[in-house]
Amino acid sequence: MMMARSIPTPLWFAAALFPMVVAQIVRLQQFDPAAWIVWDYAGRLGALAVLSAIPAARTVAFRFEPLRIALWEVTVWIVGIVLADHYLGGWIRRTINGLLPATVLGAYPEVQGWLLVVDIVFGLGLVALSEEIVFRRCARHLLQSYLDDGFALVLATSFLFGAYHWWTGFGNIGEAVVKVAC
Repeated sequence: MMMARSIPTPLWFAAALFPMVVAQIVRLQQFDPAAWIVWDYAGRLGALAVLSAIPAARTVAFRFEPLRIALWEVTVWIVGIVLADHYLGGWIRRTINGLLPATVLGAYPEVQGWLLVVDIVFGLGLVALSEEIVFRRCARHLLQSYLDDGFALVLATSFLFGAYHWWTGFGNIGEAVVKVAC
């Protein structure tokens, strides 16, 4: 039997993606916002659990890295990404999904009341943490030996992140790629 420490990067990366993709597929059949969110969170927590259970993956996914830029630069990047996502990303999503509506298989639920509070407080953090760890750290680690550490690596991980949003249509895939490539 293969020891956990010797699991190659492509295998543990695929193992981490598995619960996220399964949760997406199951979510497509959910019409209750609470059930939809439970499945979303379960997939993300499952991916983080897989990464934490495999020593080689844990080393990559959860290592501490100090900021390489000043806090004010982080703020400028966040504001810039939010604006680019809202204006450019929204236009890309609406245009492409308008031209290819059959590619949209599902949509985010409209949550209200206590569920909205939970989703904003817990969900946004979980989404950000899981996607940054899986697509920025782990995918980067997986592809870095093939693509060095430059623009091609940023594009490849951006396309992988965009592909993860397959169920929301080609327009949202394009929006996700642009957002992450920023």
